[in-house]
Amino acid sequence: MNLFTTRPQDTATDANSQQFLMHQFLMGKSFITLAIVTSVNESGEVVSVKPMVEGFTGGGDLIPNSVIHGVPVWRLQRGASAVIMPPVEGDIGLIAICDRDITAVKKTKQSALPGSNRTHSYSDAIYLGGVLNAEPSQYVKFANDGIDIVSPLVVNVNGDIISINAESRAEINAPEILLNGQVGQGEGSYGGTAHFKNKVTSDVDFQAGSISLIGHRTSGVEPGTGTSGTPTP
Repeated sequence: MNLFTTRPQDTATDANSQQFLMHQFLMGKSFITLAIVTSVNESGEVVSVKPMVEGFTGGGDLIPNSVIHGVPVWRLQRGASAVIMPPVEGDIGLIAICDRDITAVKKTKQSALPGSNRTHSYSDAIYLGGVLNAEPSQYVKFANDGIDIVSPLVVNVNGDIISINAESRAEINAPEILLNGQVGQGEGSYGGTAHFKNKVTSDVDFQAGSISLIGHRTSGVEPGTGTSGTPTP
């Protein structure tokens, strides 16, 4: 099949002729398409991609696409805040092709004239992110019943002050919970007593006010070899 064959209706009227010419013109331009990531730079901000919809000859024969290098990666960002999720080799995603040559803007990150007269060229592509990829194993999911943050690996939360607020209850569920730092209770509106259903142990001591559990003295006791009785409630 010759995909460039002119059909009778293509030239039957001036309007049809113009439509055919415009169609042929647009086929030579690039706008947006699917591509696969072939490599990622160290920072994850620039990738090389290969368009997945192949070109073809006038007779319909396949023309393999070449790899596009130096493609900037789109990132969800405002000011100094961002969601950083670098692509990996093998990701499938959309690439948007800018109208004009963006070489100078990529280099200086400032307003600049086009680097050349080319238009709608794969060389001016931007990688927008993944589609048609495998099911993720770590993700943030927003649903009607809440938000899930899932990872089979380590989840790190770093900040100067990290505040967790809950209207009814905050839960931490794990076989082992390690608190590496001083633990205290503030004087906020939720202040109250602490309750444990199992034994509480210490390698050093327990202290109530200024009284040590293992080093306190008891008044009104006569010296001798006996021991005191059991504690009374």
